[in-house]
Amino acid sequence: PWTKWSYLQLLGMFVLLFGTAVYNAPNAGSVKLTGKFWAFFGMDFTDEYLEVEAERRDAELDAKWEEAQRKFRDKGRKNSSFMGERSPMVSVHTQALRGLGSPKI
Repeated sequence: PWTKWSYLQLLGMFVLLFGTAVYNAPNAGSVKLTGKFWAFFGMDFTDEYLEVEAERRDAELDAKWEEAQRKFRDKGRKNSSFMGERSPMVSVHTQALRGLGSPKI
């Protein structure tokens, strides 16, 4: 049998589910507090949602750019153009230039 407490519990469940949907608002399938109906209650968050969407787009563009840079680096040269680094026999002169052959005093 339904009592006044049953209806109160049902109302509480609705409030909790609605609150969860509003909390996840920028994500798909959630309730966005935008428009005239919500503005009547002082809850028009259109600007905040637009800001979140802009940040999400910027993050996606940054990820695409970093992926393109990584692909370019991986596709590029594997060896240096400096002949001394490609040679299996590094000369004494090259070692001295790098500071490997000189004593540290």
